[in-house]
Amino acid sequence: MTPLKGRLLLPLTAALLCLPLTALAASKVAEVTLDNGARVILKDDFSWEYLIIETPDASAQAAEAGDTELVPEASAPLAAAAPSAPAVPAAPVAKAAPVQLNSTAMTMPELLGKAGKDGISVSFAEAQWQGDRLGLVFDISSEHNEELVEVLVQANFFDDQGQKIKQEELQVWRAIKRLPDTYLRKGQHRRSDIIWVEGLDKSRWQKQLLQLKITELSTW
Repeated sequence: MTPLKGRLLLPLTAALLCLPLTALAASKVAEVTLDNGARVILKDDFSWEYLIIETPDASAQAAEAGDTELVPEASAPLAAAAPSAPAVPAAPVAKAAPVQLNSTAMTMPELLGKAGKDGISVSFAEAQWQGDRLGLVFDISSEHNEELVEVLVQANFFDDQGQKIKQEELQVWRAIKRLPDTYLRKGQHRRSDIIWVEGLDKSRWQKQLLQLKITELSTW
């Protein structure tokens, strides 16, 4: 490598090393079907997730395309003496299809409350209600080579019919700076504090259908 190329690559390398673990999008590398029929996607960032979302077939997608709302386009006021202009057709806007759990997820809900990435696993442990607030507790295990100070997950809530009703980002682990005992280390198993979530209807969340996805792992 020439000295010039070296000077150009060093800042780029340093910048890449400073990126958070979630800066680069993970790509699918394999899909595996387990003995119980569940399908799992393996990704190149050492994360995995179950295939639990219903995929509409071609006929359903065509029906969705036909289910549109008409949004009229704005038009300038007509002058009193101006001849009438032909009406401008309204622009159709397709409705977004609801996110729905597939039959595998509905018959095996235990698949939902687990997520893994880069040696870290997070699982839904228990729930409690305090008035209209939902309190969630998670178990976290680490086989990660570094000491972690923060673990974030995306939590997708589904009602008892399997339709998505809410999405939240939850901080399931946060260490205290300069207190090493609070760091999440390799080989450790920790339990989160109670994490409170608002805006859910208790009567629609009796089956506790909760999908997890680890979104960020942070070190100091």
